[in-house]
Amino acid sequence: MFQSTTDPKKQFGSIYVQRRYDSEKKKDKERIYCIRHGQTALDDLHRSDGWLDLPLNDDGRKNVVLTLAKYLKKVPIKCIYTSPLKRTKETAEILKSGITSDPKIEESDEIKTWNLGSLAGDPKKPNKKVVKDLLDNPSKKAPDGESYDEFTSRFDSWIKKMETESKNNGPLLVVLSGSNCRRLGELMLGDRENLDMDEAGLFVLSPDEDGKWTARTVKGKRTPDEMKDNPEAS
Repeated sequence: MFQSTTDPKKQFGSIYVQRRYDSEKKKDKERIYCIRHGQTALDDLHRSDGWLDLPLNDDGRKNVVLTLAKYLKKVPIKCIYTSPLKRTKETAEILKSGITSDPKIEESDEIKTWNLGSLAGDPKKPNKKVVKDLLDNPSKKAPDGESYDEFTSRFDSWIKKMETESKNNGPLLVVLSGSNCRRLGELMLGDRENLDMDEAGLFVLSPDEDGKWTARTVKGKRTPDEMKDNPEAS
């Protein structure tokens, strides 16, 4: 009999079956599920949240529950990671309450959204040129906020840590804001718009056959019309 390397309770009569089983189990572990937080009052008004600390609104809570019930309830998530912002923490708590594996929740400042300073709370569309200038000049600080370089430096290094973490303790779930999702679009798919997600939208990060991490959208990618008001659109 051939002992599984991923599950000590499993034995197989063929080494090839054992290897195939363990290969599939390893793939299942190396998953980072990413959900954008639910809607807030500012999202509903097409205004940027930034670091303004608002909770979810009723529609936001309902849509998180729908994503949970349809896609995440039975996924054996080990840990949910969230920023300290109310909207991401509340999203994480709703998800934890319904995932059958009863994952723990951990907070990290490194995954807070891009701090756009005094631009937060303003309507998104009028600030589109300002934010595009910040993207074109990534060392330039947002008024009373941080530069795009500062945001990507802290967030990118954290994602790298999670890629390693998932190999031993996956699958994982991360609650993100819009800027985080779009940054992962750049890193994984080469285009910010590829992961411009609606609130409670879901995608999955995993390594491909060559070991390079990539992303697959599950639900909630915004339409071209919905992207027009996005101040971070290029």
